[in-house]
Amino acid sequence: MADLISASSLTRLPELISELGGDPYEFLDRVGVDPAVIGAYDHFLPFSALSTLLGLCADELEAPDFAIRLAGKQDPDILGPVAIAARSAETIGDALHDVARYAHVYSPALAVDLTVGDTEVSYGIDTVLHRLPYRSHVVELAMGVTLQTFRMMAGPDFHPTHISFQHPRISELRRYVEFFGCSVEFSSDRNLLTFPRGVMHRHLPRVDPMAYDLAVRFMAGRDPDVAFHDAVSAVIVRSLPAGAATLKQVATLMMLHPRTLQRRLALEGKAFESLVDDSRRELARSLLSNRDVSLSEVSRQLGYSEPSTLTRSCKRWFSTTPLKKRRELTRRGG
Repeated sequence: MADLISASSLTRLPELISELGGDPYEFLDRVGVDPAVIGAYDHFLPFSALSTLLGLCADELEAPDFAIRLAGKQDPDILGPVAIAARSAETIGDALHDVARYAHVYSPALAVDLTVGDTEVSYGIDTVLHRLPYRSHVVELAMGVTLQTFRMMAGPDFHPTHISFQHPRISELRRYVEFFGCSVEFSSDRNLLTFPRGVMHRHLPRVDPMAYDLAVRFMAGRDPDVAFHDAVSAVIVRSLPAGAATLKQVATLMMLHPRTLQRRLALEGKAFESLVDDSRRELARSLLSNRDVSLSEVSRQLGYSEPSTLTRSCKRWFSTTPLKKRRELTRRGG
């Protein structure tokens, strides 16, 4: 599974960092996340970057419950079409089966399952990536967002009967009890949210067959690994100015082995070297269309040590020099 999650997972995170006295841009820069993508459902970032970011914030802002605080600020709509399907289904049971089935559309790094017993139902969450920095924090965020989703469907007064986490407690017990409104267990076998089976039969207040059908059709057509090469390209673009857009360095940033990164790209018919070249070409086109960016700065942003390299690349990409390409782009408005 790809190390990916929708950038909407970062919604309200900068505000929370600021409230706790931190600099959100400094934290985001350290994990290589562009603030401009925050909240964009169709943009993906490394799941490991989110996990690392949560842990750093918890440690350095002295807020061990950072992930729970963030979940409390987020709306289930960050789940995109998954939330649309959940809100528009006929019953809560229908909605939960769809959430479990299509969770990969939001993040292929998350594994969700639903176990229906005689009297209780358990909603399980796990991460596909087990060698993950600050894994406990991202699990708590996922469980918190899950609770918010349940309350969207069952009403704000919904409380699980029990919550269990695989990891040891990382915050004060009262914080968990206050947030989840039930008993909470740690160092358990599973990460589970348990609730009465009767909840599954409740009808949702905003049944919308058309919206539900559109959301499900959209999700059914999405491959779990969709947008992996887009995520790699985004990391490449951020790495170019530092001259760090090599296979080894990009793989390290995405916490993957270089061969694993190449293999995942090959499954989508992509090659790393081609992504680097394509990323440089599109970045060059964007920068050259802005007269305020000098050609030497364009060269630097592309990770070139010599301006002559930019000239050779432009001739290969555009069959002309950088200056002539700039004139062409600015003359026709891009």
